[in-house]
Amino acid sequence: MFGIRTLARFAALLTLAATALSASAQTYPDKPIKLIVPYATGGFSDALARLLAQKFTESLGQSVIVENRPGASTILGVGAAAKAPPDGYTLLLATGALTINPHLFAKLPYDAERDFTPIGRVVDLPYVLVSHPSLPVNSFKEFVAYAKSNPDKVNFGTPGNGTSPHLAMKLLEDAAGISVQNVHYKGNGPALTDLVGGQIHLLLDGLQQPLPFVTGGKLKLLATASPKRMPNLPDVPAIAETIPGFEASTWYQLLAPAGTPAPIIARLNAEIQKFTRDPAMRDRLFAQGALMHHSSPQELAAYSKAETKRWGEIISKAGIKLE
Repeated sequence: MFGIRTLARFAALLTLAATALSASAQTYPDKPIKLIVPYATGGFSDALARLLAQKFTESLGQSVIVENRPGASTILGVGAAAKAPPDGYTLLLATGALTINPHLFAKLPYDAERDFTPIGRVVDLPYVLVSHPSLPVNSFKEFVAYAKSNPDKVNFGTPGNGTSPHLAMKLLEDAAGISVQNVHYKGNGPALTDLVGGQIHLLLDGLQQPLPFVTGGKLKLLATASPKRMPNLPDVPAIAETIPGFEASTWYQLLAPAGTPAPIIARLNAEIQKFTRDPAMRDRLFAQGALMHHSSPQELAAYSKAETKRWGEIISKAGIKLE
């Protein structure tokens, strides 16, 4: 049993620790901040992180340094962020993989809900459905009708088994009552190359990569997977117009290690709000098919929980397993 003096000392230590954390939060930040991106340089995730780092550096008065930690379906980068001290000086730019991986990997070096504190959602990158001209359809409704008449004869490229676009297509197959053949690639780049070359029929991707081929007439843009028509694509119907409630996108959120003081979380959430309301940032990301989406930490926690449940159900129903 613990003695009274031992308990008193323990309580005093807790008080000192809380006081130190409070003082640290009041002076935050007083040194550079590291922003971990679990993806390689050159993609949208990296570009978004560098825009965030630029604006945060200007606003916070301390350098925000982007650290790319790609590998193992984002597990390496996420795991590194989970082990960082909860002091606000290591942050994570997370994507939908955070809510998918728990259902695909039997063992992870982190627990997304336990090991992180949500800060805020930043942007959504709605998927668009693009097709090769050889597929004899010109609209989403025509595609569904054609797929129903030709089950398993339409093939769809994915950036890998169990990736978000793969699961989004599984969601679409189930919702539309169709069946297509999935062709897995190592990333969106090779899949897009084969789509342009006519080796596959369809692809779900963010707007940025396929857009030049759409404007050049080499691909057809059938629909968006946003909740409603995207402002920069007013003539392109949303899948939700045919299948109410359908939505699929890659989202980006900012997280901190669990235990990060609430005042620091609030400060960083306010910085995200500034970022999402900045007209220059909005227009720059808007041109790449991204939509600003600010949220409170509480709203983000609820959204992530719902996403984890949704993707888990899709993975289970489709019987998706990693080889």
